[in-house]
Amino acid sequence: MPAAASQVEALPATFQDLARLAAEKKLYAVLDACASPAIQAKVEGLGPDLAPCLYRGNVDPKVLAVAPYVAAVDPPLLDWLRSTVWAEPWGIFVATPADLKTVRTHLRKFLVVKNPQGETLYFRYYDPRVLATFLGSCNREEVEESFGPLLAYGYVVAQDLEVRLLCKRI
Repeated sequence: MPAAASQVEALPATFQDLARLAAEKKLYAVLDACASPAIQAKVEGLGPDLAPCLYRGNVDPKVLAVAPYVAAVDPPLLDWLRSTVWAEPWGIFVATPADLKTVRTHLRKFLVVKNPQGETLYFRYYDPRVLATFLGSCNREEVEESFGPLLAYGYVVAQDLEVRLLCKRI
């Protein structure tokens, strides 16, 4: 039996494509503080209004030090990402016209999953080494749920430092 066709398509993107989306206020980043001490310093500098943690409530400071955060990407943040952590698995991009609150609410839905034994586990979908494999294994319903208000997910390919955008197949 042939393998099912993926419901997502990986498209190459340039830094200029990302810069255009950032200038249009349609680009966000999920910043993984676990990936780099520079990320933690950056989100602390941006503050919780500009870079809220995806975890909610009273979170232990040790967890915050390795937590995922979401931020609207403006041109200076995009330049900082490229000059500081681009070659690291720092997180992912999402493209959408939605506001920060909507994006955060949507992305929070995927932080925990249940394994076949029914145990609740954290799911690091925002790790660029995980994202494409995860989305590529989703059926149409799962892709629709994963994208919600998002137009695309994006990540930096570690081997060539280029960007891939993951889009839903029509």
